Amino acid sequence: MSDVVYEWLEPSRRTDLHRRADSALAEEAAPLSRRAHHVARAADPGRPEHVTILIAAARSILYSSPAVAAGYLKAALPLLREGQDHWHEAQVLLARARLLTGDASQGRELLDALRSTMPGQSGEVTALVDSSRIERRLGRYTEAGALARSGLAVLADKDAAIAAALHTEMADHTYDLQEYEASRQHADTAAAIAHRHRDHVGEARALAQAALGYLFTGDLTTAQARATTAAELIDSSSDASLLTNLDASVQVGLTEGMLGRLVDADRHLTRATTLSRRTGQTYIEPQILTVLANAQLRSGNLDSALATLERVTLRREGVVSPSEEAVGAMVRAEALFWRDGSGDLREAEASAARALAAAGDTPTAWAVTVRCFHAELVLRTGDPARARWLLLDAAGGAELPRLTAWRKPRWCDTLAQASLAMGDRESVEHWARLAERCVEQLPSPGRTGFALRARMRAHAARGQTVPALQKAVEAFSDFSLSGERIEACSTLLAAAELSLDAGRTQGVADWINGAAILADQCGSGRLIGDVDRRRTRLADHAGTTDTLPSLTAREREIADLASTGMTNVGIATTLFLSVRTVETHLRQVYRKLGVSNRAALTRMMMDNAAPQAPRTAAD
Repeated sequence: MSDVVYEWLEPSRRTDLHRRADSALAEEAAPLSRRAHHVARAADPGRPEHVTILIAAARSILYSSPAVAAGYLKAALPLLREGQDHWHEAQVLLARARLLTGDASQGRELLDALRSTMPGQSGEVTALVDSSRIERRLGRYTEAGALARSGLAVLADKDAAIAAALHTEMADHTYDLQEYEASRQHADTAAAIAHRHRDHVGEARALAQAALGYLFTGDLTTAQARATTAAELIDSSSDASLLTNLDASVQVGLTEGMLGRLVDADRHLTRATTLSRRTGQTYIEPQILTVLANAQLRSGNLDSALATLERVTLRREGVVSPSEEAVGAMVRAEALFWRDGSGDLREAEASAARALAAAGDTPTAWAVTVRCFHAELVLRTGDPARARWLLLDAAGGAELPRLTAWRKPRWCDTLAQASLAMGDRESVEHWARLAERCVEQLPSPGRTGFALRARMRAHAARGQTVPALQKAVEAFSDFSLSGERIEACSTLLAAAELSLDAGRTQGVADWINGAAILADQCGSGRLIGDVDRRRTRLADHAGTTDTLPSLTAREREIADLASTGMTNVGIATTLFLSVRTVETHLRQVYRKLGVSNRAALTRMMMDNAAPQAPRTAAD
């Protein structure tokens, strides 16, 4: 009702009421943030303190309420003349508020107009940081790098706090261009400067970026250490601190996802999403949600990934960066492909086409990755020859020179699968060897699984079923430990197919049952269909023999679930048991099978499912 009455009042009456309210608050020595609400609606050019109040209030709430801060600044600017005290500061703050609320175009126009009139290097460099960030968001990578370099050239004191932001911008710029050595150097420099200035959130942002630089130049140990420190800094920071640099949470989540820390990535990205929505920092929400959806997809949470991407579509406003558009569309294509509901495949192909259009022929790392994922989708939809050509074109040829050692194993496995389908045994061997060389150089979780699976395909190409199945066992274990349920399930199904192709049925039912559990957890109609087809094939063969007769039915059931990577809590929930009961059964399983931990149990379950190689006299 009060709002309705307010709207009925004459404008002059409203202005008078706001001035009276401001006067009363001033007598009470109320905080500027309370007075600013009234001053913005009744600003008096004859009262200089009104400008001070509006700018101070905007500065204090810039990150917690950027839209409100923009309103205060727009009310203050008509009270100022160009070049007057606070005029430049108000313009820069307004540009940043525009950026935070997703209006990158208007922010860019403001900053372009301001840069040539900045009074002194401090204001100029601050504008250059924001300008570089906006240009990179718009996909103008050359311009973004040039602006960041200009900012560093202007600074006389290279240890100034603003230098950390400029070095972070340069780290992002060189990372986009796949210049990873330069990226990690800039990121390490930014982290050191931020540390000296006690900017813990900025330090976390830089450390997480540095971790990727180390990862892609072959130093996994340092990458892991940098990422761990970055996560600790984020976890120890208050929400108010994180709001000043939400990019830090996104960078930490992205890095954790690449390092196989999917649970931690989900946690940090979910926190960032909550803060973004609470404050109206809409500019970063599409990026947060896209990275979060990718982590959910890799964990096999298809419905969650698609729901997250739907939030991106619903909340997307203003300028969308090409990388967000392309990566989001490709993640959606993958999730739809695996869900495989009515119309999902058609939508997946359309989404992949949008991703390709957004990526264009850009040489950036994200664009190359999008083109590789498109090739993989082509393979999965039944065209191995075209898929192989597309992937080689995206990656730059037979040695995949556009990909780092960390990225190569996945695409080597894809190429091995395509070559196997084409009957090109020599090529399958080439991709398996290349994947193995990369893993020897950089043995990271999940990546090793792809190399093992590529070797599985190479053995299969030669008809060597037993060693192929052993590699499948090892690949499954690696994918399970890294939390990649879709890859773990696909590996079990590939092992079952290999065994059945060789006319072997021993243990295949266990693999199919494990795959069924994973497929159901993922909500993947495609994987469930593959499970059903394997079961039909198995039914056409002779019955299987239970290779673990010492276990009771309940123990066998729990052992099967445990070997898929499911936690005790998850097993208890699935079977409607208490966690204590599950633990008791597992102890009995360990005792009967002579194993001491879950990893050993998983290996034994898979080994018992795999046909054994014939023993020789040498054995």
